[in-house]
Amino acid sequence: MILIVAFVRFLVALFLVRIGLRFVAGLVEGLREPPAATPAPGVDMVRDRICNTFLPRERAVSAVVGGRQMHFCSPACRDRALALPPGP
Repeated sequence: MILIVAFVRFLVALFLVRIGLRFVAGLVEGLREPPAATPAPGVDMVRDRICNTFLPRERAVSAVVGGRQMHFCSPACRDRALALPPGP
């Protein structure tokens, strides 16, 4: 009976150590900087000034806002820009 209790305690201890190690590994992975996404050479990138993202020009949604041609990542960002009051 004592051997069974000792074996169960050993298994529980191993389980807790494994959980602890996975937790620490997750923390270390989370602290690493994500790799910078670099576009393929020759791809023209544009910036969506509403959500501050960059995307290839051919995927961008374009609109004239305040007399300037602007590019957006989605129709929702375009609509937000069109709804903004005109700047000075």
